[in-house]
Amino acid sequence: MAYWNNKRPGIVENVSALGIGKAIYAAPDGNKETARLLIAADGFHFKPTDFDDLVLPNLSFNSPKGTKYSLSFDDDGALLINGVKYTAPTNQGNETIKGNKTYEDKTKLSGGLQLTSPNGTVFNIVVDDEGKVTAEKEKTNDDKE
Repeated sequence: MAYWNNKRPGIVENVSALGIGKAIYAAPDGNKETARLLIAADGFHFKPTDFDDLVLPNLSFNSPKGTKYSLSFDDDGALLINGVKYTAPTNQGNETIKGNKTYEDKTKLSGGLQLTSPNGTVFNIVVDDEGKVTAEKEKTNDDKE
């Protein structure tokens, strides 16, 4: 059995061979004397170097309902789900989240809600114990004098 010095020989077109008998041996360079055991009765005998040139452009998964999802990476290494860059949700303080969001079901806000008008005025949205919703203008340093 050969170990190939932790590097698989290059595959040679029309020369590479698989030996199949009581086990499966591989000889990428066609040399049966240096063929290495791949599969035998006791299991698989793969090495990390067997996958040195393995390239997976994307992985596809099906949900339990049959919806197909594709996972891949962009050229910067960002994870893409169905071609859209994944942004991990966080619970960090003082965070700015950009982009259009759609929420389904209930969304609970603790600590209040602020909305900004088109001219930049900030309003605090308040709900009293009766369910009445009001908007109160946020006090600025100019308002405090």
